[in-house]
Amino acid sequence: MAAFSDQNYLLNVQYKDASNLKARVELHRRFGTNKYGWHAWVFDQLQIAPDSRILELGCGPGLFWASNANRIPADWQITLSDFSPGMLQAAQQTLAQGPRRFNFQVIEAQAVPYGNDSLDVVIANHMLYHVPDRPRALSEIRRVLKPGGRLYASTVGEQHLKEMAALGRRIHPSYTSGLEANPFSLENGAAQLTPYFSSISLRRYENVLIVTEAQPLVNYILSGKGASIFVGERLERLRALIQQELAEHGAIHITADSGLFIAHNHTSERGRA
Repeated sequence: MAAFSDQNYLLNVQYKDASNLKARVELHRRFGTNKYGWHAWVFDQLQIAPDSRILELGCGPGLFWASNANRIPADWQITLSDFSPGMLQAAQQTLAQGPRRFNFQVIEAQAVPYGNDSLDVVIANHMLYHVPDRPRALSEIRRVLKPGGRLYASTVGEQHLKEMAALGRRIHPSYTSGLEANPFSLENGAAQLTPYFSSISLRRYENVLIVTEAQPLVNYILSGKGASIFVGERLERLRALIQQELAEHGAIHITADSGLFIAHNHTSERGRA
C-alpha cells in the first residue's frame, strides 16, 4: 500500500504525534517567500455564515485555528477531528489557552458520525490524499452537509517540492517526497469532487521556498519516508550535498504549489459514485 494511504504507517508512525508535521510546517514558515502565510490565506477564502456548524477533518495539531484565533467569530460552532488520537491531543494542547473553545473528536473520514444535512461547512486541509476510500469519504461529506453547504479541501500540486525530491534521489534513487503520485492533487482533485458537488472552484496560493540553511531541509526529508532511507552514511551524504548546494548557490529554490478546492451544491440532490 502506498505511504499516502497506508493507515497503519500514518497512524502509528507518520501522525502518531505532531513532530513530523511540525518539521514540514517549519520549513514553509521560515523559507516561504509569501509572507502573508498559508493559514491566513486559507482563512480569507472561507465564506461562512453566522451560527454555522463547522467540522474539520484531519485537524492535525490545530495550527490553522491557532494562527487565526483572533479572527474566528464567537458564534461559529467548531468541531476539530482527526483519525489520530495523538494529533487530536496535540490540537487540544495547542488551543488550550486560546480565546475560544472547540469541540474535539476522533473521526475517520470514511464514516462521519453526523446526521444528514447537519453541517454547514466541512474543512479538509491537506488530508484527503491520505484517505484509502476517497469516494466513500466524499459521499459522507456530501451527506452531512446541508443543501448549499461547502467543503473546503486543500492539497498540493504535482510539482510541489520537486527540487527537494531530486536532491534526495542524487543520494538514493528510490527516494520520493511521497508527493509524486498524489492521489488527490490540484490537478486531479476536481474530477474526484465532481460526482458529489455541482460547483467546484480552485484557488492557488502563490509561493516558493528559498532555503538558506541545511538542517531544516534535512529535517523535512526525515519527517517522511526519508527517515528509513537516509540513515548512517547516507544521511551524512545528504547533509553534505545540501550544504554543498548552499555553498555554491547561496540558497536552494524549491517549488511550493498549494491550493484550495471550494465545493458546494445549490440543491438538495446528493451525488453518488
